Amino acid sequence: MDNYIGLDISLNSTAIYIESNIGKNILCFTNKKDNNIYIKELDRYGVKFFHNTRDISKDYSENEILKLNHYRMISKKLINEIIKYIDINNNTYCQIEGYSFSKNTSSILDIVGLSTLIRYNLVENIKNIDITIISPSSLKLETCKLVYKPIDIGIKKPKYKYVNNEGISGGSFKKPQMFKAMLEGNIDSPIQTMLITYKDLSDRDKIPNPIEDIIDAIFACKIRMNSLS
Repeated sequence: MDNYIGLDISLNSTAIYIESNIGKNILCFTNKKDNNIYIKELDRYGVKFFHNTRDISKDYSENEILKLNHYRMISKKLINEIIKYIDINNNTYCQIEGYSFSKNTSSILDIVGLSTLIRYNLVENIKNIDITIISPSSLKLETCKLVYKPIDIGIKKPKYKYVNNEGISGGSFKKPQMFKAMLEGNIDSPIQTMLITYKDLSDRDKIPNPIEDIIDAIFACKIRMNSLS
């Protein structure tokens, strides 16, 4: 079996989902404390957490260098951990969710910096890696296509639209719809039983981190796998 990786890069909780000969594994680099209720639950289901916090300086220049060193550390550690859960002799297919430009300027610049380091180190350290970048909107739409049957709205020739069970268009999915897609699609992952237990979270406007990032990473991986099958 080749290696398949889904990666959702976040300043707060970068999530990685891996399927390979070694198994199905979830890694998460988070700044949340280990006593967080969802961290504790995810840990019970085998999610491997790496808690990271960084020093902050009031001096602008010093703080920028502190951030750079912090992102370098995360990137290096992330690659080292990924390698533990793949067969380096096989091909590796990695799909990464791209940037969301709705974020504020400072945040998007930081996420670009972290993402660039991670992408570079993936290419440098994992041979035979094929990286694809999927935009946030495409990730949502492809999730809908993966889980729900298309509806033919064509008159003279087939024309399909993709919506969930509530009639919400795939391209308009938000985090609650991504959560529901995991359940309604019965997407196989180490945390599927936990998500069923916490299914009421899908009724919220926001899904707590790191759950939402892990879900995106899982779908990024599953969509790539499906495209290659």
